[in-house]
Amino acid sequence: MDRNELKPIIENLLLASDQPVSPDLLRQTFLNGTSKEELLSVLKELQEDYQSNNLQIVEVAEGFQLCTRPEYSDWIRKFLKLDRSFKLSRAALDTLAIIAYKQPLTRAEVDEIRGVDSSGVVRTLLEKKIIAPAGRKNVAGKPMMFRTTQKFLEYFGLRDLSEMPTLEDFNEELEGQVEPEQDELSFDPDSPEPPPPDTDHPNGAVSEETAAGARDPETGNG
Repeated sequence: MDRNELKPIIENLLLASDQPVSPDLLRQTFLNGTSKEELLSVLKELQEDYQSNNLQIVEVAEGFQLCTRPEYSDWIRKFLKLDRSFKLSRAALDTLAIIAYKQPLTRAEVDEIRGVDSSGVVRTLLEKKIIAPAGRKNVAGKPMMFRTTQKFLEYFGLRDLSEMPTLEDFNEELEGQVEPEQDELSFDPDSPEPPPPDTDHPNGAVSEETAAGARDPETGNG
């Protein structure tokens, strides 16, 4: 098929698809011998064409997706009446991070790392289809293991799992943080020096003699 004919077809397929489109998925549609390399080249060309468009083509979840731009998100939420409060809780993010970096693993292994029961959180992540069963572990009881899904990649805008930040990335970010500067103490050379601490009263107690000396000798008031 001619490239000029192939390009608009792929563009329309991107628009019609509700999930990222990969070259392998396109090959199942084009049965005329179009190579994976040619399909990937067209996808990349379309992505470049859309850089100056009000829509964008992003590479995510091992495929390409035609989608809206972030600057229009508020209008889209308002039009579709989407709930802005939809987000993952701290517990869900903790659990998801453990599964993402150590997958596949069982819920008991997640509980051991977190130190608390994670059954409710795991159930929520399964309902949102961010994680999925990954078979059973070959140990006593054969517990179910879990892994992340393609929706996980889409949710965080990752092309694949290799784009997740590494421990070295976190260390570099922490090392790059500037320590807060110590507050400067103002010093007036003309101001009288504070009295030395009362060594006879290390806990800060004031003797009666000291208190009496601080009173006005005429009125007896401080």
